Amino acid sequence: MRAVILCTGCLLPLVSSYGQNAKSWPCSDDLTKVEGDNRRVRVNVSVTQAMARDRVLPDVSDLRGAKTNSAVVLRVLIGKDGAVRCVDPVQGDTTLLFPRSVEAAKKWRFQPYLLNGQPIVVDTTIEFEFKKGKVTAR
Repeated sequence: MRAVILCTGCLLPLVSSYGQNAKSWPCSDDLTKVEGDNRRVRVNVSVTQAMARDRVLPDVSDLRGAKTNSAVVLRVLIGKDGAVRCVDPVQGDTTLLFPRSVEAAKKWRFQPYLLNGQPIVVDTTIEFEFKKGKVTAR
């Protein structure tokens, strides 16, 4: 009996996020039309980092010497084909680092996420950390 309760507790967060409509983003309606449905699954950033095939970092070559010790968090929707379709800046330097981060995130490609053997749109985050003129992705 205890094993069933633990297992049910593990699946509840996944089930509660599956099939939910994402908050309305400017590109969300277009994504629904392209993908054919509006179902999405929210996936932990560590899972999507493992699924990333192509990672592009923001260009900071012109920021040498600038104080860029900051993190930028972006919420992204990944299409069924693994391409980033929507990017929404959530946290970080809005004037200098957001545009660079959004541009880089749009170039990322992921292995398609499968749910019950079928590809599904993924809602997740990408975080870029800017320190001493260098950028890392988390």
